[in-house]
Amino acid sequence: MSKNSALITVGFFIQFTTMAFGRFAYTLIYPEMMKSLDLSHTAMSMLGTGIVAGYLLNSHISGWLSNRIGAHRTVCISIFLTSFSLFILGYSTRFTVLLAASFVLGASASGAYIPLIHILNSVTGGKAAVFGFVMGGAGAGILMSGYLIPFLLSLQPIQGYSTSWYTLSLINTIVLVISIVFFRKELRGDGYTATILKRDGGLIPILIKHRRLQLVLVASFFVGFSYIIYVTYFGAYTVDELGFTIRSTGIMWSLFGINMIYVGIIWGMLSDRYNKIDMGLLSLISFFLSILIVTISRRELFFYISTFLFGFSFPGVLTVIISIISDLVPEESMSIIFGFSTLAHGGAQALSIPLAGLFRDITGTFIVPFTISCVVAGICILVFSVLKTMQKHTCA
Repeated sequence: MSKNSALITVGFFIQFTTMAFGRFAYTLIYPEMMKSLDLSHTAMSMLGTGIVAGYLLNSHISGWLSNRIGAHRTVCISIFLTSFSLFILGYSTRFTVLLAASFVLGASASGAYIPLIHILNSVTGGKAAVFGFVMGGAGAGILMSGYLIPFLLSLQPIQGYSTSWYTLSLINTIVLVISIVFFRKELRGDGYTATILKRDGGLIPILIKHRRLQLVLVASFFVGFSYIIYVTYFGAYTVDELGFTIRSTGIMWSLFGINMIYVGIIWGMLSDRYNKIDMGLLSLISFFLSILIVTISRRELFFYISTFLFGFSFPGVLTVIISIISDLVPEESMSIIFGFSTLAHGGAQALSIPLAGLFRDITGTFIVPFTISCVVAGICILVFSVLKTMQKHTCA
């Protein structure tokens, strides 16, 4: 196996654990955890908010840190913190400790993700197919969690949540060992991951110089705002408001997880071969249609189509955005700019979740939040249309 192939494979497994376990596994574990620890819904929501807050705060810090100590060290430290925080979530019963562990878990997810993207960009030349393949690791992790965690919870009615956290921590620790061994081996060679990157003027000067980059970051913000409404409230909408069974909703959602595994590389290959902005427009149109379907139809069949389209398009949107950023900014600035992009993306999520919930409570239906999500997805299409126009003028 070549050096680049090995790096891409390791990156896949890093996403498999740090992103899937750090951002999504808690949704499956928290209900049983709440019962076992006799916590309120408010307390559990605070733990979830802690994960989001940690992810957001570290989105920019991790880029800065990788420029100081090296991207590979930042990745390994973050993977270690993921294992530690997963273990503490299963071990401790004190709420303040659990809240701190949740914050660290979210921070470690972005701390591994952002420097990893920089390493891949510097080694593979920013190929979108590479980003798509590595991001598929998160989809594989989500899919595995969906089968593994319910099984572990069923083994121990009271302490099953602890067993789940411990198991995820163990799996992540295995990935940590693999990552450390891989990076140490490469550092004996040319040491590409050890280079401390040079500053080129900072974030603000780069943003001021690149109008297209500004628009890409705006699109990243709106994508985050739109997609999180769908992800957060899909289950409640289908089960509580439309009366679909939990089983059918689970099957619908599995289509999203399955597509997350492989479609990123498809969109990446298309972006490498054809115009990236065109591919971004196509993926955004599919993304828009997936949300539109659930706002205008109440038939179960169309919800299966919606989740399939959503899982097929969302990884493509992210892959194209990452690849465009890698084209627009200097290599030494990738960590900082991508960190800022992730911060904008995550900040939009933190804003849209409570707003969508508020509109649902005011109107008594999830159709209103999903309509807002659809409108914002439409705005993303307009932003990319402007990018397309700017590209034509540049070529002319």
